[in-house]
Amino acid sequence: MSDNLAITSGGAIAIDSSMVREIGRGLGRVGRHLEDAADLARRARATIVQAPALAAAVGTGGIDACAQRLMTLAEQTRTHAHGTEMMADTFELVELRTRQSALSVHLPDEALALQARIDQLIAGDPDIEKRADMLVAAWQQTRFDGTGDQPLDALLWRPGSGPMLGPLGAGTIGGTMLAVSQMIARHGQGLLPYGSKPTGEAPPVRVTPVSTGTTKPPTGVRDSLSRIPYDGTGQVVVEKYTMENGETRFMAYMDGTRTSTWWTEDPWDMGSNWDMWVDRDKAASQVALQKALEQAGAKPGDTVGLVGYSQGAGIASVTAMEGVYKVDVVITAGNPVEPSLGPDQTLVELRHQGDIVSNLAGGGSSGGTGSTGSFTAHADVGGMLPIAAHGFEAYLDTAAQVDASGDPRVDDLNESFFEELGQAVEVETTEYLAERPDV
Repeated sequence: MSDNLAITSGGAIAIDSSMVREIGRGLGRVGRHLEDAADLARRARATIVQAPALAAAVGTGGIDACAQRLMTLAEQTRTHAHGTEMMADTFELVELRTRQSALSVHLPDEALALQARIDQLIAGDPDIEKRADMLVAAWQQTRFDGTGDQPLDALLWRPGSGPMLGPLGAGTIGGTMLAVSQMIARHGQGLLPYGSKPTGEAPPVRVTPVSTGTTKPPTGVRDSLSRIPYDGTGQVVVEKYTMENGETRFMAYMDGTRTSTWWTEDPWDMGSNWDMWVDRDKAASQVALQKALEQAGAKPGDTVGLVGYSQGAGIASVTAMEGVYKVDVVITAGNPVEPSLGPDQTLVELRHQGDIVSNLAGGGSSGGTGSTGSFTAHADVGGMLPIAAHGFEAYLDTAAQVDASGDPRVDDLNESFFEELGQAVEVETTEYLAERPDV
């Protein structure tokens, strides 16, 4: 893994607590096997000393040393197992509290149902709350690293479209954005709690296919991101997969904000950002994705994977939580929001240090979200060039590092998702152009 890349289970959690707990249990089993081996060695010695001639021939000193070494290893392993179990408990407490907070807004009964396990963890370890608080505090201190070092006008520049500053204005220094990021985090504006759905009426959007064809399934995270129509005519690409058993599933790829102006002909503008992020209303860009999926043949309940960059990542997040489709995998880069996903949904997030668009998510979830295979890849891309931290090409590079990382969660994603996509007998791809009518 590259020195500037860190893959975690999200927020303050390095590895999902269930995975850590399994490691602890595995160490416990190893410790017991070592104890059994030491016992066998001692029993072998006892048998040998009962035959003086044999004892004289082979000796017992080596057996004694072996038994003692095995017991020492057993004790060390038990100590490591106990420490690992404590770590799993601490991670689980952070995860439960994070989930409880995300549930409490719209699903208070489900939030309350978690309290019994929280109380059980606290009752079993008088220091666990202190460890959990320290873990979250350490994450809070570093989640916006690099933001104060970058000028805003350099960060939010998209070639061909100009500055993506919206109401913030050009030239705002990174220090101001650091303060804004911290304020957003305190108020939780970028977090989408469980049960969140956009409100209001769907704005009018016209969606037209601009190109069609066939393609091969993506083979990894970078390949998936590269299918986002960043330089395309349209803003959305939808792939329809026909599997060997005749069933169909879909993948959708959404671009980021394309213009810094408001409520223009292009739904991928600052007006949609405002609707989705500030007002939590139905944004024209998200409605466009729904229409594109419908035109591609997707029906409610169909399996859909979503890949998005910047505003497109926000669209993917909201769509995954709406429940219209069975969204199994969400891959985002530079996401301005943090979704709350279910245990059957895998969330793959790419976030760059100092990316102020990503910072709109408030640093993300302190305890992670989604399935146990979900992960967040953090990278420090450095540099002061335009769009250094939020640049699409930079995220493609990070995605390539993720693919090559050897992280078990990435391997699981390849085996459970990309290899399954690879079994498709046909992949039809369509690029869609979305427009606001009468603008």
